[in-house]
Amino acid sequence: MYLYIFDSFLGKKKYKKIIDKIETRITDLEISGRIIRLTILENIEEIVHDAIKKGVDTIVAVGNDKTLCQTASAINNPLAVLGFIPVGEKNDLAQILGIPKEELACEVISARLIETIDLLKINHHLCLSSVKINSHHIILKSDNYKISLSPQINETKILNLDCIFKKASNPHDGLIEIILQKSNSSFLSFLKFSPEKVIDSIFFLKKIRVESLKKRKEIPILIDNWKILKTPLEIEVIPRQLKMIVGRERKF
Repeated sequence: MYLYIFDSFLGKKKYKKIIDKIETRITDLEISGRIIRLTILENIEEIVHDAIKKGVDTIVAVGNDKTLCQTASAINNPLAVLGFIPVGEKNDLAQILGIPKEELACEVISARLIETIDLLKINHHLCLSSVKINSHHIILKSDNYKISLSPQINETKILNLDCIFKKASNPHDGLIEIILQKSNSSFLSFLKFSPEKVIDSIFFLKKIRVESLKKRKEIPILIDNWKILKTPLEIEVIPRQLKMIVGRERKF
């Protein structure tokens, strides 16, 4: 059984022809199912949980990276399969997954090539893609390490399914990829409005704790480019947690 979750932004008039083509194509390919068109008042997590209880085994997010990440974080069931039909802008994850945009993605759903990938668990939240911290006022702790950041570090990225400098992270290696970045100090970089960032350090761990340098001051942390959590955070990898339909041109 298929469930298609269409994000609320797809209700805009400019997307009508695209949505019509998608609905026609899933019917032609005999992968049609129930369609839910989100509103700003609806909760993806409740919709997903209810669908799985009713026997839905394939949930397809239709929208952008945010739609995909919200749906993935709601699927706390290793038997359910997640598909993705990217529409509009902000679809970087689709490229990593090897999924073309709009009605062409229906072919990928129909082919049903499945990869079982890792997720990140952040306190009680699940995360598909990445964690981003734009502050050096933090401490990273693991069982064997305690890392304090220099003032030159202006961004920390903790990756599961993402791309850094055109290289995709590996979402089924059972490890968290931790990248410390700083701005390029070269003269040419300063001539630009947005100086390029360069990698300072890379670590691979199974679990990390993020704390603020000042215990009473919470540091905001961006989860999957849409949710804000605050320190302290326990971040660990959950290996082989999510089944995803991917394309043959995937980057991992």
